[in-house]
Amino acid sequence: MSAVLDVIEPCKVRIPHPMECRPRRPEIGPAWSPGRHQRRDPRDAGKPHVADPPTRYAAKLVAAENLGAVRINFVYAAFMSMTAAHSEKAGRDQYFEGPHETYGFRWDEVNPTRLDLQYQPIQVAWKSIAGREHHITLDWVVETETNDIVFGEDKASEDYFDEPDLNEKLEFAQALLEDFGASFKRRVKGGLRNDIERRVVKDIFDARRTELADGLAVRVRQHIREAGGTLPLGEVLRVINLHDALSLDTARALMFHRVLSMPISAPPMLDTPVTLPLAANKGALRAFLADFVPARGAQA
Repeated sequence: MSAVLDVIEPCKVRIPHPMECRPRRPEIGPAWSPGRHQRRDPRDAGKPHVADPPTRYAAKLVAAENLGAVRINFVYAAFMSMTAAHSEKAGRDQYFEGPHETYGFRWDEVNPTRLDLQYQPIQVAWKSIAGREHHITLDWVVETETNDIVFGEDKASEDYFDEPDLNEKLEFAQALLEDFGASFKRRVKGGLRNDIERRVVKDIFDARRTELADGLAVRVRQHIREAGGTLPLGEVLRVINLHDALSLDTARALMFHRVLSMPISAPPMLDTPVTLPLAANKGALRAFLADFVPARGAQA
């Protein structure tokens, strides 16, 4: 008599990172949002709406002459926080309103799927039927690893995008951008869903200038390729072969330099999968902006 034993595959058990085990504070919402107050659409009172197609003409996109920010919104006495930072990816200073654009900038700066970025990149301008000039400045634009151009707007919550006045202006901007081959995205809190992702991104951002040894990037890429395109972070740290904390910061710096890619949905652990970003060259973003720089002497 013989017994047939089924081979049971061992189950995978993930041990949480200590950062994930701490009691979480509730996410703090914005101090004000349209969802908490009565929304009033000016069209309900029979007044012309500045973004309505029948009252809008001479629509155009306006970029800065240096292909950077169209405005420097940095005022010390402003109601909301305004900050600035230098982007090594873009090679120029960036300016932000409120904390959520800053969250998004940190993620764009270290995200290996982003080749280039610009905050306050372009104005969408038009005239009303009364001849009055109007414009909105979009928050950001990125060039993806497939050389697609994506513009976007950051808000503290989805409620803001439901506000009729803003929603219609953004729909107008999106339609105009799509006419020129770009796309538009509405982003909440910089695209980072919780404080874990914000902390993981901040750690990568803070480590982006860690010094890299000669030939390290080549060795890491080679080991990941030999493993079939995915390698546990623990193996990558062995290739780096430095002190534990310095090895992890070096891996983060390699992500900033687009040598490797790691998920940000959980803190880095030894079994975190590490992959290779797509090989790509930037240039499409600045070429796009260059098409909308006003001629010298022309009114923007």
